[in-house]
Amino acid sequence: MLRHCLQVARRQRFHRSWSSLATRSDMSPHVYGQQRHQLQSNKLQPAIPKRYFGISRHLDPLAPVLDDDDSEDLITTIPEKKVYTADDLEYEEIKGSNNAMSRKMNEGEMYWGDGDDSDDDDDEFSNMFGLSNDDSDDNKKHPLSEQDELSIQDKAYAEKQAIIKAELDKRTGRLWTDEWVIPDEEWMSTDTWDDIEEWRPELATRKSLESVKVFDGGVPTLQQLSNLPLPASLPPHPGHGSPSIHASHRKRQIQRRLQTSIQLSIHDDLQKILKMTSWEEKQEGVDGLFEVIEERVREREPILGKLPDFKNMVEDGLEQVLRMVQSRMRGAAAATATANDDEGGVESSAGEVAKATNTDDITDVMGVKKETSVPIFMDLLAVKSGDSSGDKASPSLSNFFTKSNDGGVLNLVYPLKVHHDEGVGRMVEEWELAANKETKRIMMRDAMKEIASKVVESANCCGGDVSDDMKGAAKVFVVGKRGVGKTAALAGLVASARVSGHIVAYLPDGDRLRKHGFYVEPCSQRKGLYNLPEIAKEFCEQLLTSHGGDLDKMIASKEVMKGYLTSDQITRVFTRAHNTDDDAGDTTNTDAATTELSLSKLLEVGSGSSSLSSGCYSTVISALMNQRDKPFTVVMDEFNCYYDHGHYFHMDYDENVRKAIPLNKITVFKPFMDAMGLYPSEAGNDITSDGATEQSQALMKWGSLIVATSESRAVRRSFTQALTESARAQSQDEKHPTHVVDIRRFSDIEVQHILYNFEITGIGRLRFDRGDTALNPEEVEYLRMVSGGLGQPLLDACMIPY
Repeated sequence: MLRHCLQVARRQRFHRSWSSLATRSDMSPHVYGQQRHQLQSNKLQPAIPKRYFGISRHLDPLAPVLDDDDSEDLITTIPEKKVYTADDLEYEEIKGSNNAMSRKMNEGEMYWGDGDDSDDDDDEFSNMFGLSNDDSDDNKKHPLSEQDELSIQDKAYAEKQAIIKAELDKRTGRLWTDEWVIPDEEWMSTDTWDDIEEWRPELATRKSLESVKVFDGGVPTLQQLSNLPLPASLPPHPGHGSPSIHASHRKRQIQRRLQTSIQLSIHDDLQKILKMTSWEEKQEGVDGLFEVIEERVREREPILGKLPDFKNMVEDGLEQVLRMVQSRMRGAAAATATANDDEGGVESSAGEVAKATNTDDITDVMGVKKETSVPIFMDLLAVKSGDSSGDKASPSLSNFFTKSNDGGVLNLVYPLKVHHDEGVGRMVEEWELAANKETKRIMMRDAMKEIASKVVESANCCGGDVSDDMKGAAKVFVVGKRGVGKTAALAGLVASARVSGHIVAYLPDGDRLRKHGFYVEPCSQRKGLYNLPEIAKEFCEQLLTSHGGDLDKMIASKEVMKGYLTSDQITRVFTRAHNTDDDAGDTTNTDAATTELSLSKLLEVGSGSSSLSSGCYSTVISALMNQRDKPFTVVMDEFNCYYDHGHYFHMDYDENVRKAIPLNKITVFKPFMDAMGLYPSEAGNDITSDGATEQSQALMKWGSLIVATSESRAVRRSFTQALTESARAQSQDEKHPTHVVDIRRFSDIEVQHILYNFEITGIGRLRFDRGDTALNPEEVEYLRMVSGGLGQPLLDACMIPY
């Protein structure tokens, strides 16, 4: 009915005859299609009025059919007029009209005769559609189609988006642009992979190259590492369970910031006061400082100036700064007087003291002019074999440690390697992703310095010739959040210990060792203990490969072997050691048996026999832990995995095979777990001190034991927490304390230098940005924020644009 009314209104509007084309309902579909095709072929399309936005591809059924002569006249004489749709009237306000709905309602009242009874034209029902019989320009516009309405809405939406984009472009901070949007130019580009620019070291900015410091010589010794000036890391986050530590840090930070501002504010006045001779003048000058110091510091620190107790804080800070200056003056005067007394020149003492009190070193109590400590990187590829430094405390390094394995990992951190499925930590991944393959760097941090200091102080292992009674051992327990850099710290310590001349047993993958030992069997020599023959073979091969030259000079007697091997096994060991071509099962040849063997021979035999591997490995570890010829260091990552639910079962331990064997009852782990002596209140297995070696005897005679927890393995958090609490409780032990070291978040300067290093080595999107990221303070702060100051998320943020 509505369509019929519209057709009637159209006829009244144009006063023209319609074509003889009948309606579709009056003819067959075939005839209707033929006539419609004929109309289109007769070039009647230009006579169709245009849409408001765009031209429809289909014929309008409401458009009149015109002759060829009338089509041009209609196009040129009929102007367009806006026709409001129902959606415009109901939801939107038409541009140019403040109240479109009210106006149309008034027009409707006029058409239906509700507004003015004297209107003679209200009996025309065609006026209900807003049409009239005249040919005015305001009544010759067709209504908009649904497609045109959508085009209008899209245009309005695009205008709003353009306004928002312009607003965002004016803001400072992180650019919120989508880097993954591919423009049409790139879609149509014909460039191939070979056309992409190759990375070159020259792409790194001068600022990055000048800022990053690499240790001269590649890797420092433990003694050198303990003395490096390194910046402090951030304290634990308050949301990690230690809000008091973070609050104390913030309080000290505010106090230091105020004291620095005070020193800068009174520098010139303080220089004048120091030149005064009378006490009254100095006192008057100091009183003047207390009167103006608040306003001066408020200008320098407008944010801190809003603190309620700002005035008292500034006055207390000024008093502390003046006391520190006075203390320095007395110390300088005393040192100068002592030097002159030694030289016999008393007259020049006053002049030297005056010169010392006028220097900036006396007034610079906050170290404003002192050079700020920056992170230092160790480069594993820069290590050279031999003693190039000539220092007796730096032994020569074997050629094996200067090479790399097939995965590109340096042998200096052997057996750390890239796992074929998941890898070990993210540090190795950083080396793999770097474009620069000529350097393998690890950033040295204050936590590594602290661990090296504990090892050097407790073990006294880096001071040259040391008497046996001065040699000792250190136990270090490393904790930290996931991705903070525990694996990188342990790898750096392994490299530093090997450069220092230590024999290092490195176990980087505790999660694999505690559950992928292939099979377990009872120990034939030591009742109640169990062997992992395949794991023992792997350990023998690793020690022989990394430190075979050092172990050639160390021996183990038959008496030592009897504690770990049966008589028959000892005979087989000597047979294999002196006749490697002999059959493994042949034990009749005893002529080659002697009273002792070198540790390298024992490892060679153990790496070639599953039945002898456990006994040979235990003998070698016992000999290394009880000797004082060379420091022996054991580094174990993922140590909390050993206290999780066990994966090794045997009927000799539990007849029903329901309880797992505790790892401190497995021979390959027992010496290290007994040396640490940690027995937490909650663990996955019954790890107790029953049958454990006494602490003083279990710990190595000379060396260190460094273990670290892991937050990336499937270990119950309560087990890790109980183990950490046990280590902290043992730190109070006077005889054999366990030093707990917390690896904390990166500080601002550490994040900045990591980004510099990423740009130099060509990692992620810093490879070709030519300093756009590392030299932009807002971008650096954004990356620090999204990463939380952790190494693993920071690497991810540099790989994927946020």
